[in-house]
Amino acid sequence: MRARTFARLGTVLAGAAISALAFAGTVQAAGSGTIKVPSDFNPALSDTRATGHYEVVGDALHIWTEGNTSTDKVAEYVNTDTPLADVGEPSLEYTNNGGGAPGFQLVVDFDGDGTNDGILVGEPGSYGNDWWLNNAAAQFVKDGAPSHSGGSGSANHGTLDQWRAAFPDANVTAYGFSLGSGVKGDGVIEAINFAGTRYTFAQSVVLTSKDQCKKDGWKTSDAPVFKNQGDCVSSFASAK
Repeated sequence: MRARTFARLGTVLAGAAISALAFAGTVQAAGSGTIKVPSDFNPALSDTRATGHYEVVGDALHIWTEGNTSTDKVAEYVNTDTPLADVGEPSLEYTNNGGGAPGFQLVVDFDGDGTNDGILVGEPGSYGNDWWLNNAAAQFVKDGAPSHSGGSGSANHGTLDQWRAAFPDANVTAYGFSLGSGVKGDGVIEAINFAGTRYTFAQSVVLTSKDQCKKDGWKTSDAPVFKNQGDCVSSFASAK
């Protein structure tokens, strides 16, 4: 199944044959949730390119790229509205079938003004619990980064606790993963652990005819979500 293509960001790390991309001190998520694919992915943030792919397999997400060119990237994000102080230590449960592995991505409004200012990238296989800031981030975030030393994915980095101390009003507006660009990789994300919830995956339900709206079929639709059976039926009439 070929993924959609959109635009933004990337990261890569070397992975073991089977690896839980968890950060030091990560605790077991208390709750559970489901990410519907692709309806829960934010198309404005997504950056799955021509030779990057994803598909739901059972309750997991298979991701892969075909080679190591600029179009080899798969990156998807789920909207949230969560203070950085409350996200805990996010992690990916990932089985690496070969090549590079994805990094965790946090899209952050660092000053709480409603505008995204940058992305924190977690690559535990390379940098432990150190999270680095993307190069396109706002200058005030770069200036206020906990550390400006080398040895991380960018010149601006720190642990999440250090980022929380530096930007107490920071709010996470989306979370997700990125494999690439320019990285050949293949693996399965079994779950995303974020803010105390362990998220697995399910294919979005898309109805294809008005007859499927009947017998509460309208309730199963994820893309779009209907208010009632009449809303569902009328959507097909207006689509003609």
